[in-house]
Amino acid sequence: MPRQPMEKPLPVRLLVPVRPAVEKYLRRKLHLHADEAFQLTKKGSVGRILYHLLRNPEQDRQYSVVAGYPGRFSVAISDQQAWLKGCRHLTDQAVHDFNRQVEDLIEQDFHTRLDALADAGVRFETKQQALRFMNHYGFTEDDYTLDALLKSYYRYRIHERKALLRLMGATDIPNCPAALQLAA
Repeated sequence: MPRQPMEKPLPVRLLVPVRPAVEKYLRRKLHLHADEAFQLTKKGSVGRILYHLLRNPEQDRQYSVVAGYPGRFSVAISDQQAWLKGCRHLTDQAVHDFNRQVEDLIEQDFHTRLDALADAGVRFETKQQALRFMNHYGFTEDDYTLDALLKSYYRYRIHERKALLRLMGATDIPNCPAALQLAA
């Protein structure tokens, strides 16, 4: 009797609870349609984050956060990853950490856009750029507030300013060309 070829097993589908802004950002950033699942891989920051969070079965939080995340981000996990590598654990701590990490990516993306405009010498209004950014990802005020986005940028600018001042203080050597350039 001839051997039948083995059917390729379907990937395991896991629905990760996410906040609406996180879901919209990931779908847009990863070019995923509404019903399309993200294929788990260790390539790219989102894949690496999910891979390691799913492998870690530790539960640190004393409360459940899943109810606060109404969105669902679909992740397809190969049978090898799910069973041989143990990518099948999704704790409340992992859900919280994943959402927080993607929210950090959202803020970094916004900061990078504004820095690129500033570096190119383009004059812009921060609030207007924040509204464009929110529109680009389809964020509503319920998903991610304009105020939160603006405050994150202002905190980022303060941090950058302080880092520059520390750098200037660190190069305070008499007659040092680098120190003279920074002081100018």
